[in-house]
Amino acid sequence: MNKTILRALDRLERILTAAVAVILGALAILVCWQVFSRYVLRNSPYWIEEFSVTAMMWIGLLGSAACVWSGSHMSLELVVKRLPETARIWAEILIDVVIGLFAVFLCSQGWVLAAATMTSRMTTIPLPIGVSYVALPVAGGLMILFAFARAVRKATAYFGAKREKTDA
Repeated sequence: MNKTILRALDRLERILTAAVAVILGALAILVCWQVFSRYVLRNSPYWIEEFSVTAMMWIGLLGSAACVWSGSHMSLELVVKRLPETARIWAEILIDVVIGLFAVFLCSQGWVLAAATMTSRMTTIPLPIGVSYVALPVAGGLMILFAFARAVRKATAYFGAKREKTDA
């Protein structure tokens, strides 16, 4: 796979991870402020809870997309690592393809859900409810990109190395 594409995907994953960290930091500060203001000031900001739920959706989904590229998602490494090399490579490629297919479902159905909820408004924040659900197609699209790029990278690396061994 082209090194420029791999570097771009690495950079995109780092940007996603940084965005998740920023959102998580803001969320931590806001929740601490809400607790302080509720119990000390006796006047809690009413909008933080709804913001927190939306932020958690974005954190979880964008973080999941970043994990697909870095390979730090949940997997059965105990089983896969014990397979012979050829079977292990095929299993890893299959895992990436299955993740990509799930991401296609997540993206398409997330788009439907986000579009269906764009006309409704959040109770405490003047934003459409669909803003929360836009995280589904965004993360799904990134997961598709990352999963299939990983599968192609593994396949080309394995079969390219295998071809070099037979040519030598």
